[in-house]
Amino acid sequence: MEGELVDGVYEIRTLLGEGGMAQVYEAHDRILDRLVAVKAAWPKPDFPPLLNEGRALARFRHPSLVSVHTAGEHRGIEFLVMERIYGVSLAEHIRHRRALGVRFEVDEVLRLVAPLAEALGVVHRAGVAHRDVKPANVMLTPDSRIVLMDFGLMLPELFVGSQASIAGSPPYMPPEALTNTVASGAGQLIDVYALGVILFELLMGRRPFEAESLVQLYAILAHETAPRLDELRDDVPPELAELVAEMLAKAPEDRPASAEGVAWELQAMLRERASRGRPKDAAQAPSKPERRGLKVLVVEDDDDIARVLGFYVKQVAGKDTEVRRACDGEEAIAALRSDAPDLMLLDLHMPKMNGIEVCMQVRGERIAPACKIVSVSAGAQEHDLQLLHQLGMHHFVQKGSELRRNIAHVMRELFPLHCSELD
Repeated sequence: MEGELVDGVYEIRTLLGEGGMAQVYEAHDRILDRLVAVKAAWPKPDFPPLLNEGRALARFRHPSLVSVHTAGEHRGIEFLVMERIYGVSLAEHIRHRRALGVRFEVDEVLRLVAPLAEALGVVHRAGVAHRDVKPANVMLTPDSRIVLMDFGLMLPELFVGSQASIAGSPPYMPPEALTNTVASGAGQLIDVYALGVILFELLMGRRPFEAESLVQLYAILAHETAPRLDELRDDVPPELAELVAEMLAKAPEDRPASAEGVAWELQAMLRERASRGRPKDAAQAPSKPERRGLKVLVVEDDDDIARVLGFYVKQVAGKDTEVRRACDGEEAIAALRSDAPDLMLLDLHMPKMNGIEVCMQVRGERIAPACKIVSVSAGAQEHDLQLLHQLGMHHFVQKGSELRRNIAHVMRELFPLHCSELD
């Protein structure tokens, strides 16, 4: 399908991912000159029509839900055209944290899950159950959106209790979903349970129940209760531990009645924690930090160019500027985590991870959010520049004979108080 023109408008470029029911491609909208995502259904007669998913998504309006542009059929294959979402999945985010041995803080977890609960509330009010809420279906975007993806298993509540087979991802499914005994109208409680598993996993770095098979998982769910979070982590407030325990209740009627109610509770906890940490008066407010030299991270795999960039940076911003160097994307992400710089000069063309991939991960995972990122390259294609703008990178420096002048211009724009006006 790559290279094809769909509906006379959408030029298919690359495969973004695929699952049991569909493939998702990046495509160029030739009329509006933008990148979109095209979801193409596998041509299997026993799959629900992709148009059902499109119609459901078209009814929703929320920052944490994907926008649908249009739907159609190409060579007998149903397709949806949706907004192109950039970033990293919550599953990747969790894996990165595990690998680093860094746990999620309570406030961070609340900020991640509250928008998901809000989005599910919107979905449920429309009479639809998602039925596949899991970290792999949640995207963290560079513009601070937390987006619920993949509505391929969504189902109107009217039909939830009449399915011939089970559907979902077992580690995030409650007992009644594993045995396909969900009562009609109780589909939203499947999603509430899955959200509880995600909360537990974010706070503890593991799911509440682990098993090697579906049979073993059901046996565990039938006989064991999830441990309370405030007994496992001292900093988890009792009200959050109680909420998660209710969401993970074996009996669906013992869970919170709606995802919307869960969202209200999570937001109330965030507000209460924020008010507790706020200074009561100006005398208690933190003093303004003294001015210091800039911290700059140069991400460049070429030794000579890295030295030149560091030299130009110090020429423009002064000798007290601290310049560090990372040779590839992985080193850059580690450096950003350990000591966030004020500025990162990011080469677009590197081994392992290119600059765009680095930027997507950094912005998606909210690593060093205050750091300004300037892309540096010997040349960038127009679609690369469009993507950089969508990722919030509005400064591009061309390598070549004007490198020093270009670096100086951008740095003076970003940090006028630190940079010399000398040429």
